Amino acid sequence: MVQPAGDGTHLFWTSILLLVVGWITFMLRVGVRVSRKALGSDDYLMGVGLLLFTVTASLCIVCCFYGSGQLAAALDTSDIQRGTKLFFIAEFFYASGAVAIKSSIAVTLLRIADSRRRFVYSIWGIIIATIISALIFIIGIANICHPITTLWGETTTGSCNLKLNSDVSFFFSAIEIFTDWSLAILPAVLLWNVQMKKNVKLSVAIILGLAAFASCATIVRLRYLSLYSDPTEFMFGTGKIGLWSVIEEGIGIFAGSLPALRPILSLSFFGRSTTASNSNPALTPQFKQSKGGQPAIRSDLRMDTFQQLGDKDAEGDGDSQKYILKETQFTVMSNERAGTPGQWQKNQVLGWKKSDLSGNSE
Repeated sequence: MVQPAGDGTHLFWTSILLLVVGWITFMLRVGVRVSRKALGSDDYLMGVGLLLFTVTASLCIVCCFYGSGQLAAALDTSDIQRGTKLFFIAEFFYASGAVAIKSSIAVTLLRIADSRRRFVYSIWGIIIATIISALIFIIGIANICHPITTLWGETTTGSCNLKLNSDVSFFFSAIEIFTDWSLAILPAVLLWNVQMKKNVKLSVAIILGLAAFASCATIVRLRYLSLYSDPTEFMFGTGKIGLWSVIEEGIGIFAGSLPALRPILSLSFFGRSTTASNSNPALTPQFKQSKGGQPAIRSDLRMDTFQQLGDKDAEGDGDSQKYILKETQFTVMSNERAGTPGQWQKNQVLGWKKSDLSGNSE
């Protein structure tokens, strides 16, 4: 074993940092969801993704002590063999973790899309594309060498096709970039016509920015995949490739968990609940008593109400991304009341007569 050096040092500390951030973020996410009794499938998927990411990052950390990011001239043959074997195993967990993390984010977006079919189909298309690309990647790297032990030198009579490793990695990264940008842009499209406060828009912009940064990490990783083509310096290439792979998934876990932390981050990012506005007397409908003892609607009464879009759960945070409030203003003008004592109560149940209600929605 050797001390981490070169790109291995960056890989070592970045893996530790993102593991700590990922677990803290996820535990906060679970705490919020459990407290609101709203634990959902996206939380379970993110949990699976975090576990797979933990294995990937842990293997990369161990690889740092076997020469990851260092030239072969500075390493023993035994270290190169063990490091190559460990990094090869890490690639399987990396691909599987990417599927779980992206599926979790996609399920969250499915809640926002609700019944808008074109968005629902697009999101399911992203999930399917991610799964298929991961399967192709896993099958491809599993067949780099025959037998596979030839890759790390335990067998010397086999054959390897390292170009296949580069090809399937390029393919998988290309699909990753496409799905990353799609998942980053879709929230903006879904919420384009929704009225939001400035601080809510800021929080959405931050989340989208982090998702875009995760995609940029994939683009940077794509640049170094050609290092796989040199079998004599395989461990040197794992330094940069492993670093940007860890950054990609670590940022994905953090960005994907931020929306669920809305209650914790409400003061600094998402603003206070608008339910407090319901207690404002200026927004409360006012009634006056008629001579017959029945309430009558006051003329030129203005009501500012808030209509919640999406989920019917007013308290749970399971569908937290759907708590976007749209302000609707109604003007009710009436100088008439029901002619019979029972007619007024009937109108309250069945709704106002068409002649008594005129509204415009902003």
